[in-house]
Amino acid sequence: MSRYAYYKLKDMITNVEALAWGIGFIEFWVIMWIFVFSPSSPQEAGWGEAVVKGNIAMAYSFLGILSMSSAAVGLTAGIYRSSFARRFITKFGRLGPASLIAEDFAGSIASIVLFAGVIFFSVEALSYARWGTLVVPENPVGVLADLVLAGIILYWIAYDIAMALIVARRVRGVSGGSMLSLIVGFIVYAQLWVSFGKAAYAVPLAPVPALLMYHSLGTYPPIGAYLLWLTGAGKVEAIDLRLAALSSILWVAALALIAVVLTRKGGAVSVEELGM
Repeated sequence: MSRYAYYKLKDMITNVEALAWGIGFIEFWVIMWIFVFSPSSPQEAGWGEAVVKGNIAMAYSFLGILSMSSAAVGLTAGIYRSSFARRFITKFGRLGPASLIAEDFAGSIASIVLFAGVIFFSVEALSYARWGTLVVPENPVGVLADLVLAGIILYWIAYDIAMALIVARRVRGVSGGSMLSLIVGFIVYAQLWVSFGKAAYAVPLAPVPALLMYHSLGTYPPIGAYLLWLTGAGKVEAIDLRLAALSSILWVAALALIAVVLTRKGGAVSVEELGM
């Protein structure tokens, strides 16, 4: 890891704004999910122990994605602010556009996975305090891999947004543009109540909750409307897990390719040239 990747990671885990978005914002929703939106005991509203476990699994699945979506807000702004450093490195250093992207990726993903881990373990601790039930995923390695996959997709979305703004010379667009990754996270979050149907395979991140639920509970998940599926209140179409994984991998490849193209076009533009 070069100094660029090291300082990228250090900035993400010490920056107050990044911590507020990546941890503080989501911890609020974790508390609301467990202590406000959920029954105080498995017996309330006809809930059983298995349903409580499903509820907790959805908490760290969906809130984990929201956590990384929130952290990606800081990523977009950070990539935008580091334009001068990228200009200097690519012009006078040994790193080319592809190597620079790899370094930025390494530092950013490490911080995003750290944020997701904090949320994951906070859900475990708070759910145990609420119900006295310690939930261990059926496949913990699979759950962590799914969270990393979600973080990778969100990283490339944040990177592409920042570089698109740089290429377009839109200095004032960074504030609103940085929110797009969080909007994507909330679109995915909507699958708790609704199903996108086959369109879910075409939406970034949309298939990831199904992968998380599969590795969390060991049961074959639906394509959406997870609360409906969990309570058994209606019939929900099953998801094709192989197609879900393939869709996610293709999104990673496409977004990474866009990042390389945009970096070649805008990587040598400094913040001074942008008017910052």
